[in-house]
Amino acid sequence: MNSLSENIDALYAAFVGVPRPSGIEGCPCCIDRKGICTLLSKPLRELTSRELASYSASAFLTVGGEADYLYFLPRIVEIGCTEAGQWPDIEVTGRAIGETHPVKWPAKRKQALLEVLHAVLQQAMAGEAGWTIDQWICTIAKMGFEVLPFLDQIGTSSKALLAYYERNAQSLIKQKLGNSFWEREDPGYQTVLSWFQRPEVSRIILDAYSLGPVPNHQSAAPDA
Repeated sequence: MNSLSENIDALYAAFVGVPRPSGIEGCPCCIDRKGICTLLSKPLRELTSRELASYSASAFLTVGGEADYLYFLPRIVEIGCTEAGQWPDIEVTGRAIGETHPVKWPAKRKQALLEVLHAVLQQAMAGEAGWTIDQWICTIAKMGFEVLPFLDQIGTSSKALLAYYERNAQSLIKQKLGNSFWEREDPGYQTVLSWFQRPEVSRIILDAYSLGPVPNHQSAAPDA
């Protein structure tokens, strides 16, 4: 697997043909004219998280559309991968990218984004960062990608798997996932719940904590 920085460079290369937008439509309460001018005039890779924050948070809601978002997408993804704690939450970016239907993109662009996602997840796994792992799985699902290959990636590291489980343990008892950005109807939601019930996953959890069977989401009563 290439490094995260190499994969980010490949993502920029895959989107190099997307033209810089000539304008951005937006609610002035969400992004002002000065902010739009900055986005349209500054080199893409020099745009800061602060300069992109309002656009990124409101894209497809009250600001912009697919044509301009695809231009900014590599930089938005790069910031999300490399500047931990920056606003907006990465799940918000996942929702916006999902609006562009990446599963239908040209193969080169789709593959470039998938490689970035695998690399950033691997980085989170290496740090055993359960919260970050959880964020990226939710984000990937909101983009519209199948989450199972990424869950299988987590399964290659017992420590990463346990960190992800700990982030969700209390919610799994209630037939839920812990990340508040999830919605039950999201693609991938049931896949994640089922993955935690896989024998090989349950075995790692049981061996680590000796807690008895992992709560079965299929039989647990959902919240009222």
